[in-house]
Amino acid sequence: MKMIMKRILFGQGMVCLLALAALSIAEILIAPVSGRSSPPLPGRRAVVIDERFSPLRERPDLRAPLVQRLRRGRVVGLLGSLRNRRGERFHRVAISRKRTGWVHELALVRRGDPADGRRLLNLIEQTSDDLARIGLARIAQNEFRGGLIASEATRQLDLAVERVASRLTIDIRRRLGDTSPADRRLLFLNHAALDRYNRLGIYFDYDPAEDRLVVPSPMRPLRSPGD
Repeated sequence: MKMIMKRILFGQGMVCLLALAALSIAEILIAPVSGRSSPPLPGRRAVVIDERFSPLRERPDLRAPLVQRLRRGRVVGLLGSLRNRRGERFHRVAISRKRTGWVHELALVRRGDPADGRRLLNLIEQTSDDLARIGLARIAQNEFRGGLIASEATRQLDLAVERVASRLTIDIRRRLGDTSPADRRLLFLNHAALDRYNRLGIYFDYDPAEDRLVVPSPMRPLRSPGD
């Protein structure tokens, strides 16, 4: 009898342990990850603006081995700068707390640096692709808040977004054809062409009277990672 009771108690204990383990695993699987923030990077804050110059290299030389190419909008930690024998200036940057490398100076802007801000505005004006212009203007708004650089970037952003709204309206109308007026707002605002602009913090609205995309005002600056 005692052996039977011990087996029953042992079985109940195992069931409890398995239940607790399953609950723990479930909590891990459903735990939200969007709220997690990356640990701060060492050094001064800088942001990649020009992917043409953004290969991260092992040494401050254009012929040095490539670590990876940094994408526009990537936040890095600036650790130092130097000019190599050819007179090319490179920044030593941290892309994580354990990984560093060298990137050409034209790839980055440093938060609040006036010369970098003017260079960023020039890049915005020279860029013909409106998606890229919007991305650059968002960086300027975020890294040079409250000044003339941010103000001019906002003006350029507004112009680019208006052009995008007009162009996307024409494209979406053609794709939708004759659909029910009751469904058009839903179809317009869920169209896949809007996704990449949404990721930049650009959220359009729909004007049923004119059957077109419109731009809500004002648009707030987009916070970047590590802010």
